[in-house]
Amino acid sequence: MSKIVLCVDDSATMQQVADITFRGTEFTYVGARSYEEGLEKAKGQKPVVVLADATLGAGKTGYELCQALKSDGATQGIPVVILVGNSAPYDNAKGVASGVDANLPKPWDTQTMLEKVGEVVTKAASGVAKIGAGAGASAPTATPSGPAGSSNRLPDRTPCTVVCS
Repeated sequence: MSKIVLCVDDSATMQQVADITFRGTEFTYVGARSYEEGLEKAKGQKPVVVLADATLGAGKTGYELCQALKSDGATQGIPVVILVGNSAPYDNAKGVASGVDANLPKPWDTQTMLEKVGEVVTKAASGVAKIGAGAGASAPTATPSGPAGSSNRLPDRTPCTVVCS
């Protein structure tokens, strides 16, 4: 069964970048362009993680989306990663108040995004306390698991950085 990644961003460009980022991985990309569509798809699609832009347009924010998801019994266990651009840095106070699991800057590096998503999904599935509101965007390290010599590291991919204005 495919693991759904729901990306809520009002930018068509960022939706395309997210779609490309998750092609050929264990994850299936699903996009939403607004707060309302994101809530609806989170409830209906049951994603393993929600990536939400900090500013969603129409006066809504990714922090508000996160708070709505965390306060609903049907979606409270879904980890939320806030995506922040250069124009508005991550707001730690809002992140803590809304229950954000992690944050990443836009533009993102493909490998860093895949590793962060893998990390928050693994932690959520294991019941480990969330990575932490205000968690930095540093790339996590692979943790060995399974037989000797194996790891949970995602497949090597060519780094890709996208710059959006």
